Amino acid sequence: MNEEALFAMVNEAVMDAKAELEQGKELMPFAMVLDDKGNIETLHSDEKDFDVAYEHLITQLRTKVKARPDIAALAIVTRVAIPEQYNASTPNGIRVHLEERHKSGNKIGARFLYVPYQLYQNPDTEKLTVQLHTPIPVSFPPEVFV
Repeated sequence: MNEEALFAMVNEAVMDAKAELEQGKELMPFAMVLDDKGNIETLHSDEKDFDVAYEHLITQLRTKVKARPDIAALAIVTRVAIPEQYNASTPNGIRVHLEERHKSGNKIGARFLYVPYQLYQNPDTEKLTVQLHTPIPVSFPPEVFV
């Protein structure tokens, strides 16, 4: 697994989420997959319900990773309230659910990266700006690469 390509995918996912928030959008869940050659593909759900869209992406990704052994990693991005026990600088967060195929056999082989953010609005221009804070990693068992 190319760590540089993995970082690029995670960075792209967070920047896409940030751009959605700065456009005043709701930030519906979306996913990205990274193949062995470093190519990134973005997936969206047609579902309008937030929770249903997230579950739809999980199901879609499980099917995709079984059919495509060249998929090395995936990320599912969503907006969340960061759980209090993580002592985030703000409760608003972008959560990146990150899994890598080569870690699928590990008991704790997946991660959530909670990226706290604050949304600011310029009173003169009404332009929205998102300030990102230090990500909080949390490990858990894989859910897609199973």
